[in-house]
This record gives sequence, C-alpha cells and structure tokens, in this order.
Amino acid sequence: MRPKSQLLTLIFLTLISCTHKAGTVQPINAPTVIGCDTTNITYYKTIQPIFRTNCYSCHATGVTTGGGLDLEDTTSLKNYLKNGFRGDGIYGSKLYHCLLHTPLAQQMPPTYIIDTCSLKQVHNWLLGGAPIK
Repeated sequence: MRPKSQLLTLIFLTLISCTHKAGTVQPINAPTVIGCDTTNITYYKTIQPIFRTNCYSCHATGVTTGGGLDLEDTTSLKNYLKNGFRGDGIYGSKLYHCLLHTPLAQQMPPTYIIDTCSLKQVHNWLLGGAPIK
C-alpha cells in the first residue's frame, strides 16, 4: 500500500472507531513520557510550579479575570477539585479535562496546551487524590 493510501486508511479507521456520546466525557489516559518524573510528585514541588507558570496569570489571589477560581489559594483549589468531578474516575478530573483541552471542557490555558510531562504529573497527582502537603 502506498503511504498516502495508508494514511487515508488510518484516518478512516480512526474516524469509524470513535464512539463519543454527546454530553459525556470519555475516560482520559495520560500519555507515557520518557524522562519525566511522574512518581515523586508533591503539590509544592511539582504541581504548584506548573500552576504558577500556566495558570496564575488568571487564577491567583487578587486576579479578577479567572472567574473566581483561585488556584493559588489551597482552600479554593481543594473546593474546585472536590466539586470538579466529570465522571471519568479521576478526582478533580474537570481540571485535567480543561488542561488537556478535551471536548466539552473549557480549554485552559485558552491559548495553548501545557507540556506533556506537566500533564502527566497533574494526572498522577489527581489520581493520588490531589494531596496538598
């Protein structure tokens, strides 16, 4: 099969194999990342710097553009994670869906997707119950 035909076949198979009900969010599996520490994750050492770099410009104490979500304030963050469940088995999954730019989620940050390593770290932190210590 020629490369162009292979590509078209792959696209066709991908399209016909997708099943997504409108209004539901499908489970998310974070990508495997080589050279990324996804085991020694703590809020202050790993997650807070990701939020500081990618989220605090809109979602920090004293900023009024973030729709009331203050990711810098740990109480606000805990409340958001507790109430931000979207039904895919991950505590705080609404946050993860927003970061991943999945359909039906508000895309955050709105102008780019954060790097794969950071996404995997946030994913694992959420799977572990999102401890803030």
